[in-house]
Amino acid sequence: MGDGNVKLPGVLIIRNTLNGTGPPGRIQILPPGGKVKSAHGDFVFDDKAAQELVEKFNQRKNDLVIDYEHQTLTGAEAPAAGWIKALSYDPVQGLWADVDWTPRGAEYVKNKEYRYLSPVLRVRKSDNRAIELHSAALTNDPAIDGMVPIANKAGNKNKEDDMNEFLKKLAKALGLADDATEDAVLEKCTALMKPVTVVAHKDVLTLLGAADDASLDDVKGKIMALKNPAGFVKAEDYEALKKQLADKETTDLVELALKDGKITPAQKEWAMEYARTAPESFKQFVAMTAKGAAVPAGELAGGKPEKPAAEDDMELQVNKALGLSAEDVKKYGKAGK
Repeated sequence: MGDGNVKLPGVLIIRNTLNGTGPPGRIQILPPGGKVKSAHGDFVFDDKAAQELVEKFNQRKNDLVIDYEHQTLTGAEAPAAGWIKALSYDPVQGLWADVDWTPRGAEYVKNKEYRYLSPVLRVRKSDNRAIELHSAALTNDPAIDGMVPIANKAGNKNKEDDMNEFLKKLAKALGLADDATEDAVLEKCTALMKPVTVVAHKDVLTLLGAADDASLDDVKGKIMALKNPAGFVKAEDYEALKKQLADKETTDLVELALKDGKITPAQKEWAMEYARTAPESFKQFVAMTAKGAAVPAGELAGGKPEKPAAEDDMELQVNKALGLSAEDVKKYGKAGK
């Protein structure tokens, strides 16, 4: 009876963990990783090795045996525990076999009387690469750690189990328990797919006077109201209106001062500039000036004011210089008009 440590020329015996309550229909033969560590010597198992292993198996017409304790290698009576029907390779999951167990082999595995699988591989000496699966055996002395268990549901890597593992990972990513039901996972996914209402930072909402659960549209509305409040006037329009009001106030002040005789018509331009640049000072000036102080009483009454004597003397001198007589002035009017 072999103990799993038998070596034949070109043959390396590798054993795999088998654990659980029943034999699956699909089991892992070799783990992925490029280099497999074994108690009986490391070897290479990569994409190239997997291709050769699968091709050589497919060239066989007979199924490949799974015996007990490698009895096939010893020449002793070697009843089959099961038969390998097909090999397949996945770069992520490794080399896998579809197995048809015998009733006796299935019972041994179910009762945990045999818990490990030991594949026999031919290894090419030139590159230390596994190139052919010779056989496999049930044994209780494994040589490789890290293989997927094959005697329980988790080790039966069928599509249903792959989906269960995916659901567990998805549940964890969603913040649910590992044993969350499909309905719970679906409900969580559905909730995440609903349109998200963006809520601004609480401090921003407080400054805007908005509710804590204000939507993005609510926040936009608050901001737009600040940018364009009711009665909003553009800066340039506001400045123009402000100037118009100031000009009107200036004009009204000066016109009132003229009407009250506190400035003369000749002072109007000066008064306009004064009232425009220092309206308060001009108001004080007007308030301190008595009515009619700057204009003769006749002009205030609406009549023609008497001409000052100094003005008459100057006019006579100008007329004389121009050679105009009093009759000429009377006949043709004042000089220069």
